[in-house]
Amino acid sequence: MGRLALTLALGALVAWLAALVLTLPAGSATATVVLRTLLTAVVLVLLTRLVMRRAYDGPGVVVRAAAAGALAYLVSPAAWSGRALLGQLVLDPGPATFVIDLVLWVGVVTVSARTADLRESVRAAVPYQWS
Repeated sequence: MGRLALTLALGALVAWLAALVLTLPAGSATATVVLRTLLTAVVLVLLTRLVMRRAYDGPGVVVRAAAAGALAYLVSPAAWSGRALLGQLVLDPGPATFVIDLVLWVGVVTVSARTADLRESVRAAVPYQWS
């Protein structure tokens, strides 16, 4: 869970900075928010699926991935001000946009984790039995 949270937080930070650099010359706040959201969502999907490919399938694996997504959101500097995803387009940045972006972020991570190809659980060897 820690590896996924750290990977998502760093990836989202890179996506956030890339969107800022790409749209800064345009001077459009809306373009920055939209591109930032798209890049962050793509990064969240790709990194979640990549990290989850190493995980073993088992009960609660998607819940742990969702918790890792929530943790990644909480350590993301953009989230602290309510500027992580699309919430800023609907409302002024603040607690409400923090919650909107949190729900979107965890939703993207959860859907990505559910659709990832996980390794099958290792089954214990059954001793040979005489019939």
